[in-house]
Amino acid sequence: MIDKTKFYLLTTWIIFSRSFDAYCTNLHTPDLGKEANPLVSFVGLTWSPLLLILGLLILLISYGYYLSVFKPIQLDPEEKGLTFMEYSTFRYLGKKASWSALLLQFPTSPARFSRVMGELLAPCLAFAGLVSTIMWLLIFNMEWYRAIHQAALVYAILIFGCVLIAYFQYKKHYQHYVFKA
Repeated sequence: MIDKTKFYLLTTWIIFSRSFDAYCTNLHTPDLGKEANPLVSFVGLTWSPLLLILGLLILLISYGYYLSVFKPIQLDPEEKGLTFMEYSTFRYLGKKASWSALLLQFPTSPARFSRVMGELLAPCLAFAGLVSTIMWLLIFNMEWYRAIHQAALVYAILIFGCVLIAYFQYKKHYQHYVFKA
């Protein structure tokens, strides 16, 4: 029951915070001239394709998260005694591999891919929503923040936060795996 409630709350927060981010972006830079999102700054997307792509990504991540909560599959290895890194690569890929595989490979099974990505990226999107909401509130209300605001700092916070989320999530799963042994 707790996982289902968490799913609904997290998904609602993601939709609200991503919508709030788009609304504030439109207020701040209607022509996207000051937008730091790489889809705009490097690829050159305008509002319609940007919102379509981001909406589809949110939908896919939410669906993957839904599958991980409501239709879970076995992601843990049967083999006991794996180290944290061995466990993590197995949970992610479905096979034993070196730690670098976490960065360089994707799960080959669509079922594993959808659940792993949904379970991992939904909290990261929620965190991004928290960061962007705080950022916009500071931009609109605090002169001192406007003077120091930099996209690089925001992206650094997002990357660091998502790495921590992934680490703690995998650590929690690993502890459950060890306890089952």
